[in-house]
Amino acid sequence: MSPMSDISPLRDQRSVAIQLRDVLRQRIADDGMRPGDQIPTEHELAARYSVSRATVREALKLLEQDGLLDVVHGRGRFVSAASGLLVNRPVTTFESLTEMLVGLGYQPQNRVLAAELVAPDEEEATALDLPRDAEVVRLVRVYEHDGAPLIVSVNAFSAALLGDRALADTDFGASLDHWLAERGRQPQSSAAQIRAEVLPPEVAELAGADAGGPWLSITERCVDAQGESVLFARDFHRGDVFTFNVLRRRAA
Repeated sequence: MSPMSDISPLRDQRSVAIQLRDVLRQRIADDGMRPGDQIPTEHELAARYSVSRATVREALKLLEQDGLLDVVHGRGRFVSAASGLLVNRPVTTFESLTEMLVGLGYQPQNRVLAAELVAPDEEEATALDLPRDAEVVRLVRVYEHDGAPLIVSVNAFSAALLGDRALADTDFGASLDHWLAERGRQPQSSAAQIRAEVLPPEVAELAGADAGGPWLSITERCVDAQGESVLFARDFHRGDVFTFNVLRRRAA
């Protein structure tokens, strides 16, 4: 595995571990590594890319989750049999919308269309484990590139996360993922459903988007590191822009 310097300085705002994962994934392909080939040790990779071993360990764990690496305890990490089925940005990778768009080469602008305190609907209450008399923040945002809408996002989370801060005084123009992380509730994983549908007319009107075109909706119940429900997301991706990839493996 030949050396590269793509990691420093940072190419984008994603975590260093995610950037390193992508660099290693591409290096495995570029170097023509075959199933069974051993990759360098954590110590060697940390020195090569000038990052901590903890960062290397996290990046390698992500590659294992993608099915690209196998771990043989006591021996090291090896390129897996599934490596020839390299899937770019697999749908099983959990990342924020900003991270995904930046990774795809876009420079997204996030615009808040609506933020309101409301009673949760039945789907939101169930996903967030909240009683129907609770309040949620329902946040509608659009992610644009060069003025064109790419993703319209409708998120709901418990109003209790606002703490003593009024909704009107809260800035949701940056990453919601980071906002939740600052409160110790960063989403770590989710159960998602993907289906094709039209953009709801009221959402299309807010976003100035085409309600008649094809959109791929991803509905997710997201949990934090403690496994507690933290976010219910309904994200509509333009069907003429996005595809989602998945690597399937036979169960052992």
